[in-house]
This record gives sequence, C-alpha cells and structure tokens, in this order.
Amino acid sequence: MKMKHKFFSTVMASLFGLVLLLSLPTASFAAESSSTVHEPEMSTKATATLFAKYTGASQQEWSFSDIELTYRPNTILSLGVMEFTLPSGFTATTKDTVNGHALRERQILNNGKTVRLPLNIDLIGAAEFKLSLNNKTLPAAGTYKFRAENKSLSIGSKFYAEDTIVVQKRSTPPTQPCNCK
Repeated sequence: MKMKHKFFSTVMASLFGLVLLLSLPTASFAAESSSTVHEPEMSTKATATLFAKYTGASQQEWSFSDIELTYRPNTILSLGVMEFTLPSGFTATTKDTVNGHALRERQILNNGKTVRLPLNIDLIGAAEFKLSLNNKTLPAAGTYKFRAENKSLSIGSKFYAEDTIVVQKRSTPPTQPCNCK
C-alpha cells in the first residue's frame, strides 16, 4: 500500500511539473493569437467544447432517433469526474454508450438526467467523450440544451460547455395506439 501511494505521488508530481512547463509557453502564445472559428454556446472563457447532433434518421417530435454528444475538455491536465447533463425530455439508460461501451447503472444518476464518468484523465487536451443516446423518443418540438462538465482537478479550462439540438414539429399528429375515447 505504501509503495502504491509513493508511486502515485511521484506520478502526480511529475505531471504537475510537466503542466507548469507546458503552461508558460502556451499562455504567451495564446495571448498573441486570435480565432474566428464559431464554437457552440459556452462560457466566454471556456475552452471545453460540446457538439450535439442527430445520428438517427428523424428529427421530428414523438419519433425515434439517436443523438450523439461529443465532449472535449481541452485541458492541459485534468484528473477526476466528467458529467453530461441532459435536458428535460431526454434520459440515459444502460442501452446507451459512452466511447463505445454500455453505460453502467452506477454511471446514470438523477433519474437518467445525469451521466457521470468517474476517474478520467486528460493530458494536453487529448481526451474525447462520446455519449450515444440510442433509440430515444424525441420530446415535443423545441430547442433542447445539453451540457458537459469536467468536475475535477484541472488546469487550462473553464470546465463546461453547452450545445443545443432542435426537435422539429410533426406535420401530422401521431396515431393513437388503441381505440381510446
């Protein structure tokens, strides 16, 4: 146990030193550069990004579709928890996947509104998390905001990003599944 603690402390100290060395040149370079690329809506100082898109065939209310959320923390170093927060009308289940692996019940919180991924690491902005919401019944027509957040020990990011999808109105109402009065 003592060796594991010593090894972990050594690795963390080395990573912290690497971060300090890398942060000095990137901070001065970032001050001189400018960008005109349009990013999804997020905090004015955030470097994290979230992209929400349909991967299923339909974008109409009350139909079935797949939705993919791609989150990039873009931190210099982060170690800890990553969370997706879903808007009203959407829920995560164990049939959904993150980075190609099925979600576990312990990763799904708040009645399916939150997906929490513990013990993640991002070094020099290399991490990417893809949450696939599979075969979901789309809610009523409207705009829905998704959020992803890096809740961890982190250097180099404002931790969260948001993006929206628009659910289209159906041209005809759905048919009743029974002889309801």
